[in-house]
Amino acid sequence: MNTRKRIALAVTTVALGAGLSLAPAASAAPAHSAQTARASASCGYYSGTAVTKTGQTGSAAKARIKEVQCLININTSYLPLLDEDGSFGNNTYNAVYTVQKHAFPNDSSQWDHQVGPKTWAKLRSGVWW
Repeated sequence: MNTRKRIALAVTTVALGAGLSLAPAASAAPAHSAQTARASASCGYYSGTAVTKTGQTGSAAKARIKEVQCLININTSYLPLLDEDGSFGNNTYNAVYTVQKHAFPNDSSQWDHQVGPKTWAKLRSGVWW
């Protein structure tokens, strides 16, 4: 993520936070509504669950990889932030592995450096680490 995107994200976050603090209280929504909203979290590059891994090429793969990179940047505390360039290089490869270790601490079979349905679901579940 380049400096302009980071600044824009920070400004947007501050503006939204200020707006929320000034907004009147709303009635509580059922818990399942919040879970549904978080489960559909997306950066807008891709919304499916196809296996995404190193070595994939083409515009569809690039969109999936950008989605992975963006979701890791916004929903985890993984550092350094990933460039959302659509390339499943070493940084993305290592980030996916680290995220999987945190997401599935008791299931090392999930630590495969590939983003499959379970990893997609975790990445889209909102901020969790």
